Amino acid sequence: MLRVILFLAGIALLVILLWHLGPSEIVASLERIGWYSIPVLALYAANQFVRALALRVCVLRPGLLAYRDALATRLSGEAIQSLTLTGPLLAEPTRAWLLTRRGLTLQEGFAAAITEYLINSFVTAAMSIAGLVYVVRRFEPASAIAGLAISIIVLFSAFLVAAAIAIIRRFYLLGTVIAWLARIGVLRGRLRPDMPWINRMEDLLLAVLRDRPGRFVSIALLDTAAQGLLVLELLCLFRALDVASTALTACLVEASTKIIDIAFLFVPLQVGVAEGTYALVFTVMGLPSAAGFAVAFVRRIRSLVVATVGLVTLALLTREVRNH
Repeated sequence: MLRVILFLAGIALLVILLWHLGPSEIVASLERIGWYSIPVLALYAANQFVRALALRVCVLRPGLLAYRDALATRLSGEAIQSLTLTGPLLAEPTRAWLLTRRGLTLQEGFAAAITEYLINSFVTAAMSIAGLVYVVRRFEPASAIAGLAISIIVLFSAFLVAAAIAIIRRFYLLGTVIAWLARIGVLRGRLRPDMPWINRMEDLLLAVLRDRPGRFVSIALLDTAAQGLLVLELLCLFRALDVASTALTACLVEASTKIIDIAFLFVPLQVGVAEGTYALVFTVMGLPSAAGFAVAFVRRIRSLVVATVGLVTLALLTREVRNH
């Protein structure tokens, strides 16, 4: 029921934005994209391919996970994240479970999936902080918008500091959070956690984050390259929409809209809120707000295309598991 309510609210916001920004202008923007949708889809697919490679590097035992299996796991998780209410809360456990079908233990599967997700989160948080600081200083938005941007900067900074402290001091952060949830009664019965098992899983995670800096840097570079592909995707969309922009502009837009996936986690496909956020960011930066709406809309379509491929991949993988 909650998912339906949030989806309907997103649709209502989408309609309001469409009416406010001008349907004819938005339709014209979407029509201008035309064949540019092909390189846009290719760049997003490349983003997924690079993150699949990063996932493979997160597996400590060498040669255990073939790249094609890492890619299938990555795409299957993307389908769960894009098409369900739960986002990464279910996508990462699904990836961990699928990795066990490829020879990893469940601890190794969870460690690999969470490690890649965390390192990618570190990269996007750093990118968002740098971009939002620049936007606030350069464009001097209204006080309410500036206050929101500063709140996001503080939130992401606190996340990076807490993560750094946990890694340096080898602190079982996930285990601590799960144990606290168990103490207050959120996790009980069948959900009661096996803390020694969770701590051993975090040992595998910390082996990458703390004990093997070379591997950590390799994964971070791969996830940075994946983010760079999204910036190239934006540049492609800007060219299609005849938006005067530079690589810096694309970086700033990408950095300023990263909060969507976190703040609106429970809004299916971020319908409406993504268009509103992009339109707001474009307006602050002196770009056409209708173009921002079009960019968010096209990005949702390409995500759905890739998620559909992931759904087919997930169906094939689960059928293979049943057959065995």
